[in-house]
Amino acid sequence: MKNSKNNYFLFFSFFALLSVSIISCSDNKEDLSQSFDPITNFGDSDTISLQIDLEKAVLNGIEIPSTAQDSDGKFDFKFDFSTNGKEYFYKIFYQNESYKFPETDGGELHPYCHENFYGSWQDVSIGFKPIIENETKDNFRIVGNPRDEKVFYGADLEKIKIDSVSIAKIKNAIRNTPDWFASIEKKAADQNRKVEQQLFLDAVWMIKASREDGDFNHRWKRNPRVGCYSFLLVVVEKEALKAIPEEIKNIGLTQSDGTFLNPFYYFLYGEGKNMEGVFVGKSSKVLKVNATLKPTNGVFFNPATQRDEHIDTQFENDLCNSSDKLYKSAHFEQFMHAIDRNYFLYNIPEAHDVIGEPYTQEDFYNGRKKYDSTQVIIDHTQNSICPCQTVSVDKEKDAIVLRNPGNDDPNNLRKENVGVKTRIGFTYGKFQGKIKFPELLNEENVWNGLTNAFWMIYQGEHDWCKRRVCQKDGFIPKNARENNGKYERVNQLNYSEIDIEIVKTSPTWKSDEYRKDDGRNSGDVMYCCTNWDLACPEPEDFAAGRSNITYKGTEYELHRWTDHYRALTLKHPENDNELFQNDFYYFEIEWKPTEIIWRVGPDPENMRICGYMNDKVTMIPNNQMVCIITQEFHYAKWWPFQPYSQDYVPYPKNDIEGLVYEINIK
Repeated sequence: MKNSKNNYFLFFSFFALLSVSIISCSDNKEDLSQSFDPITNFGDSDTISLQIDLEKAVLNGIEIPSTAQDSDGKFDFKFDFSTNGKEYFYKIFYQNESYKFPETDGGELHPYCHENFYGSWQDVSIGFKPIIENETKDNFRIVGNPRDEKVFYGADLEKIKIDSVSIAKIKNAIRNTPDWFASIEKKAADQNRKVEQQLFLDAVWMIKASREDGDFNHRWKRNPRVGCYSFLLVVVEKEALKAIPEEIKNIGLTQSDGTFLNPFYYFLYGEGKNMEGVFVGKSSKVLKVNATLKPTNGVFFNPATQRDEHIDTQFENDLCNSSDKLYKSAHFEQFMHAIDRNYFLYNIPEAHDVIGEPYTQEDFYNGRKKYDSTQVIIDHTQNSICPCQTVSVDKEKDAIVLRNPGNDDPNNLRKENVGVKTRIGFTYGKFQGKIKFPELLNEENVWNGLTNAFWMIYQGEHDWCKRRVCQKDGFIPKNARENNGKYERVNQLNYSEIDIEIVKTSPTWKSDEYRKDDGRNSGDVMYCCTNWDLACPEPEDFAAGRSNITYKGTEYELHRWTDHYRALTLKHPENDNELFQNDFYYFEIEWKPTEIIWRVGPDPENMRICGYMNDKVTMIPNNQMVCIITQEFHYAKWWPFQPYSQDYVPYPKNDIEGLVYEINIK
């Protein structure tokens, strides 16, 4: 009986101890989210708002926070966890929630959730760290290329520069290699160029290509996204840690099929959700970040855009040049348009200030009747031949000035495009340009020939900037030519482009409707919205011709000329005076993983929707892009049907100016 009592006592004591252990673990599960504070050094608010510091972002990539915002450039975090004498390990994860694919689709892993922007420790080789005390304090930062993918590596960009010394070395090497030099001579002849120009172009190309080879982490090639970030804390018991996949311990590793495993899926929905000995806490505190690209950092002139070795640099100044200082810090660079030599303008040989002086519709139509085919000037649109002559920074207005130059020499008439491009890339976001574009129509509603454009384009030519594979048939490259009624298709490429182009054209896509009303007497211009999906037919509602899509109760008419036309477009009327007679206006492209929304408005709080597309009708790009702002002399045939042919719009007599104040990315 005595032994029986002792056994009962031992059993009760063991049960009580076991119960305490289970309750303790249960408490940890419940309390982990409550005790976990992912950001302790930037205030106590549930939402920490932070402006991204872009001072060093061009070469180093975006770092959140920067050392200017915190002396260590880190977020401090803390949590409480009672180990009860056992060995436990922890790891923090962050993920952008504003621009992501859901982790699951129909209860299963979403096929694109590995594309989401998530990370952990900056050094991905560091896995789960041991818990030493009940209260743990540590830090982390959000950086570009958080999975340490080697595709985003390259050369030391501070050492490989496009300058006269580097170009001369390569040119001499080519001249001293007979076969190489012979190939340059042949290329020059085929392209109708001088040999010296071809030597220069090849040397520049080689320097640009060499920048992609090296072991430097180009974090700027996969920058952190704007918007809100969530934070996940995972605590794992020692034995359970053995069951955690290596590609979760080190998020830079891939699974057997070559794909990454998103830790937010694994711990919140996947195998890690109910794993014994694994405690997960998701903080209610979020981080919200946005970025502003400003002209005050200057405008860089990129030598890689030169077409000729000998250029006139007399207009370069402290805030617009090709110096090392602006190479590292300028948010903008001068944009040089690609001139399509397959298109020509047949210009009347006259210059007029269409907006500023009386110029009627009768003047326009008399001008086109006035000259025969021998008198018109057959030419292309042009780029500036002098860096910083048509692009400058106005310190007083804190704005970039864009200037289409006027023509005071009747023997050298030019229609010259002008623009700037941003130098810090993003994937997804609400891109909002605060811009004073020039007017397009005068009081008689005659068009001055300009197209005002706020648009986005892919940032790089190499593997690191390729967009997602088109699973069905493939993409048609942007400049592909028809061959026996067919176009070559490829599974994957770099080209992506999303446009706002504001131009005087018809609201319709049908010639018979246009003939009934050509819009000549209307003060409206078309706010043209385009996504270059390169004719990937993967979307379920991919179609040629006209189709409709509804968003928030409004129907938008979409248009694709043929099933091999590489862009989906829509046109929305807006009043010229409303857009361009104010001191500035806001132009916006909201680019999400599954949809694109175009807006315009007088201020950020009063934006109206002008266009909408989603991934059911078009392939949404997923590669990193930059913004471009241009004032260009578009060919009329690119936006039919136009009441004023670009051929007969006179050359500008006086300068046409616009102002770029800033670009906000939210």
